[in-house]
Amino acid sequence: MLNDRNNSREKMLRAVQTYGFCVYDALLYLDAYPNCKEALDYYNKYKRLECKARADYEQKYGPLTAPMEAHEWNWTNGPWPWQLEGDNK
Repeated sequence: MLNDRNNSREKMLRAVQTYGFCVYDALLYLDAYPNCKEALDYYNKYKRLECKARADYEQKYGPLTAPMEAHEWNWTNGPWPWQLEGDNK
């Protein structure tokens, strides 16, 4: 059961990372070609997917980054995302 939970968590984290990479890659392309509608559509699509994946992950497992206006420091509770890889071995 614990292994299934870790696999789900890792899968959700990988989705956030994948969509984030797509967004960043599109931004770099748009720097060079700011009027490319196809690239802008691609960026908007993957930005929405990243935001959804991040919100889903954070709702289930907690924040991925420190909040900009933190009143409490409990965002570091629990394992860090990179600590999950060692749990499967």
